[in-house]
Amino acid sequence: MKITKHGRSIPVKPIIIAILSWWFVSFFFGFPIPRGTRVCHDYSTYYENWRGVYYISVEHVLNLINFGHWGYLKDVDRETFVILDDNWAKDKNHVWYQDKIVETADAASFNVDKSGLPKDKRHVFVYDADICNFRPTRCGIDVPTAECFVFKNNGQDWTWMRDKNFVYYDETKLDVDRNTFAPLGRTLWWTDKDYVYMDTWNSSLKKCELIKVDSLQSPVDTLNAGSHYLRNGKNIIYLGKVVAKDIEVHRFEEVGLSKCIVNDMLFENGDRILKDSLNVSEAKFYFYGHIAADKNHVFYSRKQLNDIDAATFRQIEDEIFEDKDFIYTIKENVWREKYPFDRKKK
Repeated sequence: MKITKHGRSIPVKPIIIAILSWWFVSFFFGFPIPRGTRVCHDYSTYYENWRGVYYISVEHVLNLINFGHWGYLKDVDRETFVILDDNWAKDKNHVWYQDKIVETADAASFNVDKSGLPKDKRHVFVYDADICNFRPTRCGIDVPTAECFVFKNNGQDWTWMRDKNFVYYDETKLDVDRNTFAPLGRTLWWTDKDYVYMDTWNSSLKKCELIKVDSLQSPVDTLNAGSHYLRNGKNIIYLGKVVAKDIEVHRFEEVGLSKCIVNDMLFENGDRILKDSLNVSEAKFYFYGHIAADKNHVFYSRKQLNDIDAATFRQIEDEIFEDKDFIYTIKENVWREKYPFDRKKK
């Protein structure tokens, strides 16, 4: 069906479908319509309309189809209702995390401190995935001096807290020096004045824990923010273990995913590899470090590729190589293959 206007045909069916689709989504998913106005101009998550106050985590309602969360707040006393930050609000009777009431919170004393930590006069609150809400912590932290001190992805990491005396990780009091304990840049490790630590998931305990890796030495540095290797003085650390001890480090270089060169040694996933096969000081690494070649050998991971002439092997394009006789192209599904190349005679 089409409607003609000013000599032009306007398709009606798509318009009707669009209107019905919008009505269906609005009615059955309960999108807050009309949009409403912000309760407080400083925050973009709490709004009010004729149905009440609601929380919405995205700027535009249609974004909820792909991600985000929204919901109306129950039993709001509008005269005393205040927004504490983008995820917290309260009135004289209740405290809300997003649109959920935190039943154990004392509304009169509840606040979000300057470090971003939610607390009232008796409790510090932590997120519990089992209830999808906040509850009082069970670690005995000192409430007045409790604070968040770790920030990741522009937000607070509530699994890390400290008070005037101790540091806590996932509600466990840690045996670390409170005053010097800190993340080591944007790496996987932590240090205090005495030790290097790493946080990890303990599957048997079903919680995070901090493990002591090595005594702190100097210098301490890593290859990049995502590296699994750390130089700690004369020791080399891979994740939570020391893989090389008491060596003078002249070369410390990451050459691929979980691959690192230390002097003339090559490590992969913390294990020394190709010890008597590859001349590491002269070797070149390609394809995210999976291909290694010196003048005598070419390796794919730890497997020697005997059909390649190592002396003439070189890279000519991003995933294309050659030797004196053949052109080698990285296979499309190389991760499933034992041999990485499609080979073509020159």
